[in-house]
Amino acid sequence: MKTVLAGFLLMTCVGLVAAGSPPILAEQLLGHYYIIQNSLASDSIEGVSASAAKMADISRRAAATEPHAKAQLTALANAAAKLRATDLKSARNGFGELSDGLLAYLQATQAKRNPPYQFYCSMVKKNWLQPAKETRNPYYGSSMLKCGELIQSGQSVGTAHGTKPSLIRGRRFRLQWKNYG
Repeated sequence: MKTVLAGFLLMTCVGLVAAGSPPILAEQLLGHYYIIQNSLASDSIEGVSASAAKMADISRRAAATEPHAKAQLTALANAAAKLRATDLKSARNGFGELSDGLLAYLQATQAKRNPPYQFYCSMVKKNWLQPAKETRNPYYGSSMLKCGELIQSGQSVGTAHGTKPSLIRGRRFRLQWKNYG
């Protein structure tokens, strides 16, 4: 009986980590996303395919357990599955769709209270996320590493307003986070 109970508890815990609650899931997805972003900013494709495959797998599994974000997770899984890192150019081309998918998921679930920094590249007209405030453009790497506009600060946006995050579309795909205080 103890073995059965221990096995059940283990499977429950593994299932929760694999599917993830929105904050845990967001951290898992962002961790793999940051590997991709950092590699592309460093003019490398090292780890891009593996991290994209993991994002696709995590997103697909989570889509089955998170009905409120199923559409966003499915779109994210599709974008991650399409991201091919056969060369730097193709990896960078797929990165914009992956970024949009992750931004849409984070907005739909409100999973992060301290969101990452969001940047906008006016040259390719695409967004990206990164954990640090220093600009590291994944779309151009070393040729334009510091080029990009910080449009969302993870530490200072909306900390006193007490409203929900909202997505602003227009020239930029912007995710605004506000603290519920």
